[in-house]
Amino acid sequence: MFLRRGDADPAESSPDSAAENASSTLTLTQDELDRRIQAETDRREAKRAQTQNVERRRQLRDSDPWAYAEEERKAEKQNEGNQALQDFLGNIGVEHDKISIDPLFLALPKAEQERIRKIDGAGTGLVGRKLVVDEALQALEKHWRAEGAKDAEQRLRRNQAFRKQLLAEARGQTVEPDLLPPISASESDRTVSALLRKHYHMG
Repeated sequence: MFLRRGDADPAESSPDSAAENASSTLTLTQDELDRRIQAETDRREAKRAQTQNVERRRQLRDSDPWAYAEEERKAEKQNEGNQALQDFLGNIGVEHDKISIDPLFLALPKAEQERIRKIDGAGTGLVGRKLVVDEALQALEKHWRAEGAKDAEQRLRRNQAFRKQLLAEARGQTVEPDLLPPISASESDRTVSALLRKHYHMG
């Protein structure tokens, strides 16, 4: 209340200290305040219930050891059931990945697999799994397009008619028709005289 010698007058305090005091003030909306109050109420209620349960079990242990042992067995079974349920749910995710995501991912080239593994959050939770599937589909489409182009190029290089047409276009020439297969001498003898002799059985 009173100023000691050497103390600064509050009215003469620096603007920085006033700014620090102002910045330390927490402003909450009504909803945020309600949520904080409810969270604190729930925490205190849970702690009270836990303390009450511990005290009840202590009294039961001292007054009725058989009933206490029975409760212990029930609690152990419940914990085992909860653990089994957690393991089951965890295994569902693993098994689902094995038949849905893993085959898609393993179809990628090794370099693409490594690239996707390095993406932040890849494979973690539903969002991470969706990320892996989206990236894998895009990579596979790109890979298949490249493989298709390579295969088409190899086929065209082996196609003689295409190569001839390409060469003629490069030279600015008209494409010549393919040569007909050679025929035998008897088939080539198709003069008018030969045909008449054959028709009238003169030859």
